[in-house]
Amino acid sequence: HKDMILKEGVKINGTRPEIVFALNVCDAVYSKYGEELVITSLNDGKHSITSLHYAGCAADLRTHYFDIDEVKIVAADIRSRLGLDYDVIVEKDHIHLEFQPRR
Repeated sequence: HKDMILKEGVKINGTRPEIVFALNVCDAVYSKYGEELVITSLNDGKHSITSLHYAGCAADLRTHYFDIDEVKIVAADIRSRLGLDYDVIVEKDHIHLEFQPRR
C-alpha cells in the first residue's frame, strides 16, 4: 500500500472532516488499483467563485497514471463507497471530489 500524499503547495487548513474521511476512502480505492493517491488541490488553487474548494468541501485527485476507462472505473468505485452526499466528477486531468449533502 502506497501512502496518500499532498502535492507540494496544497493547503489542508480548513478542510472539512467529511473530505478527510472521503480521502481515506479514495486512498483505499487507489491502492486497490495499484496507484498512490496524490491530492493536487484542497482549499487552494484557482477555482470558480462558487467552488466548494474554498469551503473546505472539495479535493482534486491526480489521475494521469490511469487511462480514461480506468479513471471511470476508479471514480465509479469511489462513488459507490461514498454514497449520495458526495459528487465524484471525472475532469480532463483529475477527479474532482466534493461533499455536498442532499437534504
